[in-house]
Amino acid sequence: MDSEKGKQKKKKKVIVAMTVKQVKKPDVQGEQQEGKTESKLGYDERQMILTITGPQPELPYPKHVLQMSDGTFTQEYEIPEELREAVFQELYLFDKIPSMDTIMLDIHEDKTFKVSEFRVIREGEGNFIVSPYYPISGGTLLDWIPAARLAENSEGIVVEAKAVNCKSDTDY
Repeated sequence: MDSEKGKQKKKKKVIVAMTVKQVKKPDVQGEQQEGKTESKLGYDERQMILTITGPQPELPYPKHVLQMSDGTFTQEYEIPEELREAVFQELYLFDKIPSMDTIMLDIHEDKTFKVSEFRVIREGEGNFIVSPYYPISGGTLLDWIPAARLAENSEGIVVEAKAVNCKSDTDY
């Protein structure tokens, strides 16, 4: 038996996060949902992010309550301006971290923004980088596309796939 065949290379585990979304404005005139504290907006994306990161400790910054367009609430961190870039780099999921001046498109809102305008929210056991439009339609960083690389077909369907190194030992 060849001794090389018995050796197995250790492979990086990769998760592919894919967002496919019809670009349109949400209906924000729905009923207010009194008493709900965790937003359903962005829920699927937050669950994908938690699968990648696992539970995270709270950040050492004060938080305030942020009302969402669906009548629910979330908590937003108040990060000092001089620490925002470092926090972004710490929480960003992908290998190539964009500069704070990069223009992104939030596919839920079909609006652009500078990365430096990001927000960080706390929901459940996670800290999440979100779009400045998050309270309106729930766009997390999984819903951002660099405006310079925007690929859109005639029906307004935006598709973006990103591969990330898995931070846990769980096989997918």
